[in-house]
Amino acid sequence: MWFRNVRFASSLSRNSNTSNIEALKQKRSELLARLEALEVPEKYKGTIWEKWAKYWKNLVIDYKEMIVDTGRTMRQRPVRSGIYLSLLGAGYYCGVRNPDERDFVERFRHYGNELSLVHPASQNPEATRHIQFLQRCYNEGIVRRLSLGVVSFIWVDNYDRAVAVYKAICPYLQPRYMTFHERVVDIGFNNRWWLLERKMEDYDVNEENL
Repeated sequence: MWFRNVRFASSLSRNSNTSNIEALKQKRSELLARLEALEVPEKYKGTIWEKWAKYWKNLVIDYKEMIVDTGRTMRQRPVRSGIYLSLLGAGYYCGVRNPDERDFVERFRHYGNELSLVHPASQNPEATRHIQFLQRCYNEGIVRRLSLGVVSFIWVDNYDRAVAVYKAICPYLQPRYMTFHERVVDIGFNNRWWLLERKMEDYDVNEENL
């Protein structure tokens, strides 16, 4: 007997959800009807205020039609819509967790401090060279960050931004896109700097002493 009550309760919930959806549709229709019925007072007709009112009115109507068409398409093709929504969600997640240069400097300083606590004879030569290279680049002011929204690149320029010599400001002598990959020193993705972490995995292990 209890399962009949369960089915009855589920049917009540479906009916309530349907009534809520119908109420929302009715409110939306009433709002759009009021919007389309709005008219500019006589004293404002022919002025810039009438043009602005028509612009915003048409803009709201266009967005309404776009939203309705999008919802209709999502109902007709739920699989493709789910894929698109998943991609948008993943892009938003990666964009929020896209690290900036401040985070890179903090990680770089942290690893530099950790490396300084290790005896020079026990330091990993690759990690030491990488930290020293980054330190020299920051001292010269040539470190740059390129953000693509979901991923960031730390790369090195030719000169400091304050340098005004001909080679630094000539557009024909700027870094080329074809050789840009040679200037990249780190890649930031998902709130991590992957090359820096890989270089510092065994920063306290000197394989030459093993």
